[in-house]
Amino acid sequence: MTEAKGDRLKIFVHKEMRKSLLKCARRMVKRDGIAALSARKLAGEANSSVGMIYNIFGTMDNLIAEQNVMTLEELYEQMCKVSLGDNAFNNLNRYADILSAYIVANPNLWNLLYSRHLSSGAAKSSMAEARVIKKIDLLICWQAAGMIGDMSIREKRMMIKVLEMSLFALSGYLLGNKLQETSGLNRHNLCKLLMNTYVAGLNSLR
Repeated sequence: MTEAKGDRLKIFVHKEMRKSLLKCARRMVKRDGIAALSARKLAGEANSSVGMIYNIFGTMDNLIAEQNVMTLEELYEQMCKVSLGDNAFNNLNRYADILSAYIVANPNLWNLLYSRHLSSGAAKSSMAEARVIKKIDLLICWQAAGMIGDMSIREKRMMIKVLEMSLFALSGYLLGNKLQETSGLNRHNLCKLLMNTYVAGLNSLR
């Protein structure tokens, strides 16, 4: 019995420490930008240790992935609150307004997400990130489906994916000078990325 209580206490402490570190890391990114997020700095800010951080998250990449899930969930929740009308085009623009407003209000959080996936050697989305992105895609899909017309399911899915990638690429412009903080990424190759995304989407629909 005593051993079981001890195990439950350890699990509880682990969960609470995890939440505390995520909250602290988020505060650091909002305040100081992504360059401030390191295991050493986080340990100092959270009154923890580097060893504890790696024990809980394994790697800093895992911690960053969890931060990005939190960012995407916040965006999704705001999109879900949008008052939709009968006009799909207007509804899509309302979603675009929510996206723009969120990025402008949270540039450092978005830069963390943006740089992770568009910088040179970018990591793939984690399963948790992919699940939230899928939920956002579905919101957009319901509106876009009414505008696309008589197309196959595969073609509709591809068009939604191209739209998602294009919106994400264009979102970088809202970060302004923060683009320059990301190695290998600037406004010129962002335009190339957008063009290649569009061309890839058209080619896939052939």
